Amino acid sequence: MSDNIKEKIIAELDRRINNIREHQYDQIEVSGDQFSELNQALKKVIGMPLKKELESIREFINKI
Repeated sequence: MSDNIKEKIIAELDRRINNIREHQYDQIEVSGDQFSELNQALKKVIGMPLKKELESIREFINKI
């Protein structure tokens, strides 16, 4: 794999991983809008497994 493409992929994965980290402890905003609150809760539930998968992909790309 081209080093330039590899660096771009890793940089994008890092950006997404950091975005998840920055918001992992955000409080759920109680607004009375059930869909908004549900979306916030789903982001929290999905966030950690997604972060781990992105980190795993990053490690794989780094080894190529």
